[in-house]
Amino acid sequence: MSNGCRPLELRIGDPEALAPGLAADAGRLLLAVRYGQPGGAPLPVSAVEVPNRVLAGPALEAWLSPGPVTRFASGALAGAEDGRVLFGWLARPLAPGLEGETREHFADLLDVVEERGYPHLLRLWNYLPGINGFEGVRERYRLFNLGRAAAFEERYGVAAAECRYPASSAVGAPGDLLVTVFAAARERARYLENPRQIRAYHYPLEHGPKAPSFSRATLTNGAIPRAFFLSGTASIVGHATLHAGALAAQFDETLRNIGALVAGAATPSGRPLRKWQEFDHLKIYVRHADDLAVLRESLLAAGGPAERTTWLEADICRADLLLEIEGAALG
Repeated sequence: MSNGCRPLELRIGDPEALAPGLAADAGRLLLAVRYGQPGGAPLPVSAVEVPNRVLAGPALEAWLSPGPVTRFASGALAGAEDGRVLFGWLARPLAPGLEGETREHFADLLDVVEERGYPHLLRLWNYLPGINGFEGVRERYRLFNLGRAAAFEERYGVAAAECRYPASSAVGAPGDLLVTVFAAARERARYLENPRQIRAYHYPLEHGPKAPSFSRATLTNGAIPRAFFLSGTASIVGHATLHAGALAAQFDETLRNIGALVAGAATPSGRPLRKWQEFDHLKIYVRHADDLAVLRESLLAAGGPAERTTWLEADICRADLLLEIEGAALG
């Protein structure tokens, strides 16, 4: 049966609780991601292991197609597709030379999505060890940005690449693997920007020799019913960090950014998105685990979906940022 315009499904929860249902629906499973230190109970389906510690909330997310999927592997990259979308992941051991490693990492990813007929990326989730550390005189996140941009620009050219950058996030992670989880589609999506922020790929040179290559959000159209992917969002207005060192103020500014983006993201029919408080899943990256209690209280006070929020310990892409929020909404 054709998947037609039937929606994707997202399940989040405790891995052991979700395991039986995922085993029964393994033929429809596009991707499973388990967060936390390795060594958890085996799952009946293969899952991407993201090593960031879970501070609270669901530790497993699973994306399912309405119909059967085809699994594939290409070198270190693995995924599944259903004729409309492709979900996959790539993990690369990092050696000295992060810029070149990152360029190769994303070149491999772009090769696969192009070859399999899903050239339009919807979302990238990147977990980079030592993101605020240095390799030589350059911060590792800035080297990552150089390599990522090079892969896109070498394939598409500078101007065309800017029209293809999807929603994305990049946070620190334990270990020595650069892990990228991704979703791509056959049909072009809408890449959205935030009126309160400069486009990330137009940041000035003070943020590095190459600006970050992402849009603020992706909204699907065409054969996929509405799926909204919110990029990692933090306390940045224009291109500058606001409220350095002030946890509560950074949280509030981040919510203002998310609210402004969602408010302006109407579909072509003019139907607005659900408010961020109604998202199917939020992930909140927290630099300092001791800040969790204060942030959870702030989320509840703002009407956030406590039961649908995963809290992960992670360094943020700028050393003066204390938290970052991302999310997804279906339908």
